[in-house]
Amino acid sequence: MAGLETDYTGCKFHALRVVRLVGHVKHGRNFVKVWQCQCLCGNTLDVDQSALTKGQKPACKTCRRGPCVICSAPIKNDDWGVKRNTCSDECQHQQTKAKHKRHYYKLIELNPNHNKQRHKARQLADPLYEKKRYQMRIKRLNALPQKQRQAIIQKQNEYSNIWRSNYVKQLKLNDHPAYLRYRHATNAYFRRWYKANKIN
Repeated sequence: MAGLETDYTGCKFHALRVVRLVGHVKHGRNFVKVWQCQCLCGNTLDVDQSALTKGQKPACKTCRRGPCVICSAPIKNDDWGVKRNTCSDECQHQQTKAKHKRHYYKLIELNPNHNKQRHKARQLADPLYEKKRYQMRIKRLNALPQKQRQAIIQKQNEYSNIWRSNYVKQLKLNDHPAYLRYRHATNAYFRRWYKANKIN
């Protein structure tokens, strides 16, 4: 019983320094003292004597969480649990996105044809899949600022030109008749385009 009467005012437990006694709380059949403590970061919190002396709460909730794993800012929202390691919904979204990316790269490592198989399955499941996919890309592109949209279009055009150049080289080496048909179709297309857009 003598231990219950100990005055811990001014004592330090881990990162907490006891400021004063604020009351009692009932634990089963016993009443346990509750102390107001100040953490090293300056936050104050009420801790019952049992959790304080046993080290069950070595610091305030903000310090126990540690800094945000995305931006290194302190996590100050007390409504979130101690296991929450991001400071905002935006950082939480970035963490989830990174988690999904790691999972995706693991799938690609296990099966290099994962994207082709998934794309083929979606095409078979929905005949309008390609049309819907294209419309969604256009919608997302139009929602971006003009400068960002132009940069993405330029990057896509550069990638398309590189892909087409490699495709033509491989076609010329491996299937010469197909390469001649491709050149004939391409030349015919540009002749029609020039004729339609010719300025008199």
